[in-house]
Amino acid sequence: MVRRFLGSFLPASTDPMVRRNYRHELTSVCCMSAALACADANVMGVLAEKAWLAGPVIITVVVASEPLANITSFLWTRLIHGRDRVRATNLMQLGAVACVGALVAVPFSAAGVWMLLGLALVARVWLTGIISARTDLWRANYPRQIRGRITGRLTVLATLIIALTALLIATVMDLSPAALASAGLGALAGGHAFRPVYALAVIVALFGVRAFSRVRWRGRAAHLKAERASRAGDEHHAASPAAMLRVLREDRDYRAFMSAQFVLGFPQIAAGPIFILALSDSFALGYTQSIGLTRIIPVLVPVLVIPLWARLLDRMHVIRFRAYHSWVFVLANALMAAAFLTQNLPLLYASRIALGVALGGGLLAWNLGHHDFARRDLATIYMGIHVTLTGVRGVFAPFVGTLLYTPWVFALADQSLRFPGLGAWTFVLLAIASAVGGLMFVALYRRTRDRTGRGPVRD
Repeated sequence: MVRRFLGSFLPASTDPMVRRNYRHELTSVCCMSAALACADANVMGVLAEKAWLAGPVIITVVVASEPLANITSFLWTRLIHGRDRVRATNLMQLGAVACVGALVAVPFSAAGVWMLLGLALVARVWLTGIISARTDLWRANYPRQIRGRITGRLTVLATLIIALTALLIATVMDLSPAALASAGLGALAGGHAFRPVYALAVIVALFGVRAFSRVRWRGRAAHLKAERASRAGDEHHAASPAAMLRVLREDRDYRAFMSAQFVLGFPQIAAGPIFILALSDSFALGYTQSIGLTRIIPVLVPVLVIPLWARLLDRMHVIRFRAYHSWVFVLANALMAAAFLTQNLPLLYASRIALGVALGGGLLAWNLGHHDFARRDLATIYMGIHVTLTGVRGVFAPFVGTLLYTPWVFALADQSLRFPGLGAWTFVLLAIASAVGGLMFVALYRRTRDRTGRGPVRD
């Protein structure tokens, strides 16, 4: 059974029509994912808090860099419209790898904190562009009936390598100065141990960039011709904010889907920075357990469940899928609230496992769900809307979470407003908010059941 599972990831197990592209994407994912772990917002958030001794505001922005960068999606959508997605992805991969390479030299100083913050944001901007371009390639290269399984395999491998790289970073950072000195690595003491890991990840990632350059975009010429014609003569198809707003006005179902997604996703983004702060306040943990809870568990667990979620998504419309799947997020948030309120570490681990199960389905629905609404020529715009709205959440949600969690004082002239901070009770509010999002998906499914209840409606 294990051999069959591992064999399912090999190119030979796929349809001959998609085998070549899958082989190159598989190689690229295996090589690029280590660098993605180095630029991961949660990994960098823990490093910022423990190695750079950054304050709550910096930690909040670093952890929020991923959703914040998503607001640039509408710019990427416009930039790649009418351009080769493979070449565009290659350029963006190189930009992200360059940011990881620059992190190797960031000093432990006040200036270094700001450099860390800037590189975190720029790296995520490049990665946002990759998301926008890659989804078009998946749509063109993999038929709908196997798309979930193919992308699920790629996602499983990416998350597994990210988790293992994050574990390696955490482990070397937890090594004592004596252990480093005995291994002849005394120069890496004092928090510098992550640097060789980052440097090695950059070297490996370059092989991944080369592998992706060999991917072929099926129907490339026809697709680019249609995009360039629409950009020149049809405002509706132009990759612009106006086109995105028009889609939201005209597609009632997608508008409702995005509204429910916005509410469900808000507490997930808000919880990111305050989870790291709450770990420091409630539990005395080292790098390994901190990164394990913030990143490793939530990306290792999806390795086990993504194949199951992929089969489910391949059989049904994403609205129905979300109506079921959303409640796993609600469970994870409820367990997290209970864990911090009772300062129960085993319960906290259980909440992260539940979050990993939820993220397994969420990764697939996030990358592929818009295809069940969009015609092929509008898929980029639909994805741009989705990613941009995630960025809008990223502008507010992390800071709302931090403002609710931490005590603060606002002074103006002779008047001052003091807020004691909700502490762990903030996670209760986030659990309630995610439940509201789940109910919105259920209501949407009931309204659209006649059209979406039997399966996907797009190819």
